[in-house]
Amino acid sequence: MLCAAALLVMTLTHWTPLLGTPQLSWLLFFPPLLFGLIWAHLVIHTCTHGSLPPLINRAVGEVLGVFVIVRFASWDIVHLRHHRYSDDRVRDPHPNFHSYWHTVKNTVVQTELQLFQEYFDTWGDTPESRRYEKRRAWVSYLTNVILLATWARLLGPWFALGVFLPANVLAALFVIHFNWSTHNGERGLKDTDFHPVNLDAGYYWIGNRVFAGIYMHANHHRRPHAFNPAKLPAGTDAEPQSPEVERAA
Repeated sequence: MLCAAALLVMTLTHWTPLLGTPQLSWLLFFPPLLFGLIWAHLVIHTCTHGSLPPLINRAVGEVLGVFVIVRFASWDIVHLRHHRYSDDRVRDPHPNFHSYWHTVKNTVVQTELQLFQEYFDTWGDTPESRRYEKRRAWVSYLTNVILLATWARLLGPWFALGVFLPANVLAALFVIHFNWSTHNGERGLKDTDFHPVNLDAGYYWIGNRVFAGIYMHANHHRRPHAFNPAKLPAGTDAEPQSPEVERAA
């Protein structure tokens, strides 16, 4: 609603976009923008586990969602369902396949379906629930349109379509690749091989230092509340805790 209001004000006041005609210098914007959007996803992920102070946790997740074109509530529901049903081909919103691109395609399709299913699991699969979820889905799609239109009006259509949107797509692909690789996507030989693993060599060593230990994913699944799973002390890789237990903690 705030973005819709901002879009209306910019339209009525004939707002001049911050960035107009395409420039080669825009290429300099791309790396820091991509880096910032990846970190926005990572902090939203942190917020789903309640790792920030309670007074700001939801607010931070919602604000960062504006930049990466997602709603925090949807991110929250989908991710906690992933922890609850990790690598379950039916109930995990983004289970792995041997092909990364197959995983990408499945993630796009499954995410919305699992939002529906979580609602049905909670309130029952009834005609009323299905009507409610269809309305929720259309509101969600419309929100994406409003968010993108607001960014295009604020920044300018050329920058929004040529830099901001591609950076968002790459950031999302990075997040999917991170999940794919840390659920044994690169090394799995059979479907049963998909499970959370810790990666800390080569590219992944660099990623852990730049992105707060994200590739130490087995550690994360065991202690979801930890901001940097690479810093977990010895002995914390015992029995995994559920996201709900971690959130309560």
